[in-house]
Amino acid sequence: MKKRINPFNPNSIVTPPLFAGRGEQVLRILKKLTQVREGMAASFVLQGDRGIGKTALAKLVMYDAEQKEPVLQNLRFLTGYYVVEKDQTFESALQASLNLMTDKMPETVIKRLNQRLGTFFKNGKFSFGAFGANVGYDGSTKDIQNTAIKDRAVSAFSNIIAGLEEVVEPERKLDGVLVILDEIHSLKDVDGAAQVLRAIATTLDVNQQGKISFMVIGYVDGIERFFAGDPSARRHFDVINLTAMPRNEAKEILIKGFQKAGLSHDEAALDRNIDVAGGYPHSIQIIGHQLVEVDQDDHIDENDWKEALQMAAVELARKDFLEMYDFNGKGTLRETVLNILALSGPQTKQQLRDLTDGKNIYTETCMGILKKSGAVRELPDGTVMLHSMLFRAAILIHLYTHAQTNKSFEDMIKRFAKNGDHPKSLPEGNRL
Repeated sequence: MKKRINPFNPNSIVTPPLFAGRGEQVLRILKKLTQVREGMAASFVLQGDRGIGKTALAKLVMYDAEQKEPVLQNLRFLTGYYVVEKDQTFESALQASLNLMTDKMPETVIKRLNQRLGTFFKNGKFSFGAFGANVGYDGSTKDIQNTAIKDRAVSAFSNIIAGLEEVVEPERKLDGVLVILDEIHSLKDVDGAAQVLRAIATTLDVNQQGKISFMVIGYVDGIERFFAGDPSARRHFDVINLTAMPRNEAKEILIKGFQKAGLSHDEAALDRNIDVAGGYPHSIQIIGHQLVEVDQDDHIDENDWKEALQMAAVELARKDFLEMYDFNGKGTLRETVLNILALSGPQTKQQLRDLTDGKNIYTETCMGILKKSGAVRELPDGTVMLHSMLFRAAILIHLYTHAQTNKSFEDMIKRFAKNGDHPKSLPEGNRL
């Protein structure tokens, strides 16, 4: 059989032709960027759980902001995307993001930077540590450092924006600067970042150089720490909270991929199984990848779904769900709670207490960690449910595999599974 191209790539960014959903959020950001083009600075925060599609959305926005397409607000920005490394300082992350943009800068900008910034911009790269005088005022070391970072960044961005204005050729004109900082929660000094970014944008705006936009991306708790050092910065950022995708948008992702691969599909099978991913784009990509890989007749049917879901659940257990569940050890009270939710479905707080023999699961080391890792979600009515149905599938596969050799696992399954349903492999469709 001819080897087909698999358009689903869970380890890469979704290309714009295959991107689906999030239309409301994309339009909201692009409309704000048209204001930035007119000199009114605007910044954004994308927050949400792991695998919810934050990076994919940011990369799509960056792509749209570069294309000068009439249907996409006719934007053409100088853009830079940088992933923050663990325990990196904000200053070094900001400097690195600037350096990633230098290859895209017009000659007028590079010439201006060379003339105006001296050793601060040498051999085509920025070096914040070589620029700026000491700030002379009474205050904490942190305040002095943040002011110095702000001054260096303002100097860099003001010259970049001024250089963009000097571009003569209409086809080379750029609208402004868009800086995207992903995984902001990894910053060592994340609590000072919001204050600096707000100060940079405000200073440029006052100086009539407001063609600047910052987009920061992170988990909800990381974004809280981002704003902790400067609560007033919330007024300067549009906060976009990404949640699970509606099933019609999740289906659209798979359908686009099937079409790209030249495959037909069983619509009823798609409807029965799409909810397994829980609306998480990353999980949808993994399922789509496995569906294309297992198919043998150019038609995605129920049999393909059964095989692909089991493979996807195992893959996620090995990689993505390791921080949520211990698939290798004996397990703790956290795993017991997750096992109960996998076997019995969503539970109220009281039901969970009863099923754990009255143990106190509402502690920081149990439910606190489960929530923080994204393993469980607590609904407004207090009901607790798993991260996604695919996470449930990964746990069930683990439990049923171990039940064959471990009496305690077998007893657990018999105790908590409903209606005598003890499948040997993944349950079908929405029974997950």
